[in-house]
Amino acid sequence: MKVSTSLNVFGSSVSRMEALRRCAAAGFQVLDMNYWDLQGQMLQISWSEEEAWAKEMRAYADQLGVRFTQMHGPVHGGTFTNLVAGLTLDSFVGLAERSLRTAAILGIPWVVFHPSDISKDGKETYQEILDFNIDFYRRLLPVLEETGVGIALENVCYVQGYNRFFASAEELVQLVDALDHRLIGACWDTGHAHVQKIEQASAFRILGSRLKATHIHDNNGASDQHLLPYQGTIDWTELVGALKEIRYSGDFTYEAHNGVNKLPDGIRDAGLKFALELGNYVVSLK
Repeated sequence: MKVSTSLNVFGSSVSRMEALRRCAAAGFQVLDMNYWDLQGQMLQISWSEEEAWAKEMRAYADQLGVRFTQMHGPVHGGTFTNLVAGLTLDSFVGLAERSLRTAAILGIPWVVFHPSDISKDGKETYQEILDFNIDFYRRLLPVLEETGVGIALENVCYVQGYNRFFASAEELVQLVDALDHRLIGACWDTGHAHVQKIEQASAFRILGSRLKATHIHDNNGASDQHLLPYQGTIDWTELVGALKEIRYSGDFTYEAHNGVNKLPDGIRDAGLKFALELGNYVVSLK
């Protein structure tokens, strides 16, 4: 496993080009592009402008000798009917398709998306919500096959009355298996799982070869804090042992931005180097 980080480690305080340069300078060889952070901007520009931006990012990454191996895709909102401002279900599908084409330009094999409830009122049954998610993500199959980019569906975290389902590995497996496509897998978010009190080593064994991507971060078990390992209470020895047991072949990808971006900018580069050293220690655990 290579240690990776999302470019959101700098938040919005620096451009993505600058974040790319500084992550490479800190020693990261593989990176995650967080499209979610950019979706407001992407909604304001044309596809040709986005395509040009993606080609420029890819060229700069190649120049720096780093690769993008994962992307957090756009987010529809808390539920499929509680959409982010400016989105409808159809326009979200269009944005998702654009993100997948951008991922292809960047050379990214897996883009992470959220399954979720249909609405926040909690009236739908699990089967209704499962069927809705199956039908929804099937809409992306043509562009997956066109680009060769896959989607990894992420375990969610129950909060404020929504995301009642797909927090557990068992439910995530049911969704992935129902979609039954070589370009659909799973992403495991360690912070979400810890808040949900899920035994993560067991979850990895359940996911097995379906696991294509990770969101690695720590917390205190009560809220989703996005901290570096050992800044919270996750058992990293057990977790990494299970990843090795299932022969996980993806990257150990930080979504631990609050471990770095809370620092003054003058010390963030040292914080990034520490984060990489820490990650290499964690993935070496037996």
